Amino acid sequence: MEYRLSDDVVAAIARSLQVALLTGTDIVDNLRAISVQVVEDQLVLTDAYKAAEQNNIDKMLQAVEELQAEVAEET
Repeated sequence: MEYRLSDDVVAAIARSLQVALLTGTDIVDNLRAISVQVVEDQLVLTDAYKAAEQNNIDKMLQAVEELQAEVAEET
């Protein structure tokens, strides 16, 4: 059987690359974390992965905001 990657999986791969570049982490570790399921003839992200990914992005954005606030206080 043949499966295609859905647009959300391709987008998750792109985000994984971006995160790896921004954090200096290995892209392989980020790609291994992607969790997919088969829907019809496509591989799509699992709901659990989507929630975990959004949670991680929210944490990174919060950390950036906190660092920006600290820098602003120092100046």
